[in-house]
Amino acid sequence: MNTPPDRLAWRQLQAHAAAQLPGDFADRVLRAARLVAGPEPSVAKHIFLHPFAVSTYTAAACLVAVVMFHTRNTEETSAQHLTEWLEVTMQTASLDPL
Repeated sequence: MNTPPDRLAWRQLQAHAAAQLPGDFADRVLRAARLVAGPEPSVAKHIFLHPFAVSTYTAAACLVAVVMFHTRNTEETSAQHLTEWLEVTMQTASLDPL
């Protein structure tokens, strides 16, 4: 089982580490990270990749898929019902004495 270092040892380790780094180390790291990351993303890219926008695109795509599925399913069901009704009318017409 590892035991945590006591407070004095921890402070000594922090002081030793701080002595190893120059004073502007954090600024240099941030500047280097910005250079590696490249320029700021364009406004259009920022807007279109915003989480709310991506959620909206996903919801719109789902809505389109549901409407397309419902339309296709309704058309197939209507065609099937029409076929059944035509059969009923033909049978009824064959029974009609006129």
